Amino acid sequence: MSDDGFSELAARSAKVKNENLQLLLGLRAFERKLLDLVEGLGCGGNSETIVFDEILDDEDEPIGHTMCYLTFTGRELKICWKEAPRPSEFDYWNYCTLEEAGTDMQRRVSDHKVLNSLVADLLVNLDREYMKTASVVQSLSQFVTVEKAAMDADLDGLFQGNKMLSDSWLKARGCVLTDPELSITLSCSHIETVLKACLKSLGETGYQKDAIEKLGSKLLDILKKSSVIDEATSQMMRGVGTIFLGVGTIRNAQSVSHGKDDEYTPPTSDLAQTVNHLAGVASVFVMKQTDLVLKGR
Repeated sequence: MSDDGFSELAARSAKVKNENLQLLLGLRAFERKLLDLVEGLGCGGNSETIVFDEILDDEDEPIGHTMCYLTFTGRELKICWKEAPRPSEFDYWNYCTLEEAGTDMQRRVSDHKVLNSLVADLLVNLDREYMKTASVVQSLSQFVTVEKAAMDADLDGLFQGNKMLSDSWLKARGCVLTDPELSITLSCSHIETVLKACLKSLGETGYQKDAIEKLGSKLLDILKKSSVIDEATSQMMRGVGTIFLGVGTIRNAQSVSHGKDDEYTPPTSDLAQTVNHLAGVASVFVMKQTDLVLKGR
């Protein structure tokens, strides 16, 4: 054979090897995508089963076929296959890696219908896992709801008599579970509303555009200078000032009040509930201290 023939053989061989490699890399990319979406959930799925390669006897009569499907274990893709009927009494599936399965089976499970059926099965299994956990969470939430209701009732009573403050508190509380981001924003707004109302009642001006930490600092400075505030209460108010600053910082980092970057992490309902109750307790505290100052005057 001439050198040209060998050159052509080498070129064709390289071409086929490259396509086979691209096939394997494509399946690996599909595997990585699945891992990105469901990693850590321990949830897998199987594709539809496909039948191919009739098995013939010595007289070329069909006596069986090969079956295979693509499976995702939650950690990796594997190909499962078996002959049907088996030539022996042991009817079992052979599980193998993508590389072990070989190019022919890689081609067959790469059909878009096969891949789509695997994704569909994963969706069903994820829904099943969700329902298992959701039922338990619902059971636990009954105990949490009782505790939460008791805390909320105490704060509701403290805001009675002032419709504006009561409304702002209820709006923030109402979306703790359904929209934690919005609840944090509204809780911060509630504190700002209370601080401005206190400053106004004390005859202060020039605070309307101040941030929450400045509003808190101005009000606390006034309260500290009042003769109705003792040293222990003064120390407590320094803690309240830290709460105001902390709530404002959380609002800026984990609420709907600012834009979000790639590293943004949505707040949990637990965090929103904590911010909401801190906002309520702290704002009631400064309201009561403001009333003491006004009575002292």
